[in-house]
Amino acid sequence: MKLLAWDTSSKAGAIVALEWQDPSKERFRLVSEWAINVDANHSDQLLWGIHQVLESARWKIDDIDVFGVGVGPGSFTGLRIGVTTARTLASTLSKPLIGVSSLAALARPAAMWLTERNQPCLIVATTDASKGELFSLYGLAGSVRDCAVLSDGDFPGLWKRGVEEEVLSPDDLMKVLKKKLVAKPEMKWLAIGEGRKRYAESWDELPKKQEMEPPVPFTDHVQGRYLGLLCWEAYQAGLTRNPMDVHPRYARASDAELKLKAGLLPKGPSRS
Repeated sequence: MKLLAWDTSSKAGAIVALEWQDPSKERFRLVSEWAINVDANHSDQLLWGIHQVLESARWKIDDIDVFGVGVGPGSFTGLRIGVTTARTLASTLSKPLIGVSSLAALARPAAMWLTERNQPCLIVATTDASKGELFSLYGLAGSVRDCAVLSDGDFPGLWKRGVEEEVLSPDDLMKVLKKKLVAKPEMKWLAIGEGRKRYAESWDELPKKQEMEPPVPFTDHVQGRYLGLLCWEAYQAGLTRNPMDVHPRYARASDAELKLKAGLLPKGPSRS
């Protein structure tokens, strides 16, 4: 089985190719992974990056058995580009598609490291949501480690109770985290992602003595191998979907939706 997946939820995109022989065995082979950083959006880099990964893996696009994509939350434009590309390729080739949480992929390496150390820790993965808000995933490391994708309507997910994924203001996020840390003063906390640096003064409200510094390998963007790991786990759990059933998870309404509801958009052919 060959899997090709990508995430474009932030300016730093990730693309990965995985392969496994026996679905019953808990192992796969990392064939290739790329990181792409863009100044504006992924429209002019994603397909080029996919081509480079296929070339390095010596695969053809027709060889892919299943596609995967990070569905967010994250950049509106980035998610639309990434998910639309995945839906188009998977649908055209009549292959299934897996959508996984971009924040769960961001948090996975740190969650694995903490779990292996048997360190009770509240882990927080955040990215800048603009408008003075943060896209945030938070929960105990052991639970975060087992998260891949939230359930969506009639579609099941692979998620642990106690792990939350939402968009919050820095103040509201700190209130939630402080409440959890006060209840368990022996527990550590670790924050990863660009949101940790975006509102540094807000993070100063959390107890410094309980903070853990992430090891060097845990960067502030999604890494291809961990994105692939989540997709592989979702595949093992039978969470593949028809491509047209995979949608971006924005976690909040877009500006256009808010303006439409407020009656601020001009009348058009579809709005009498």
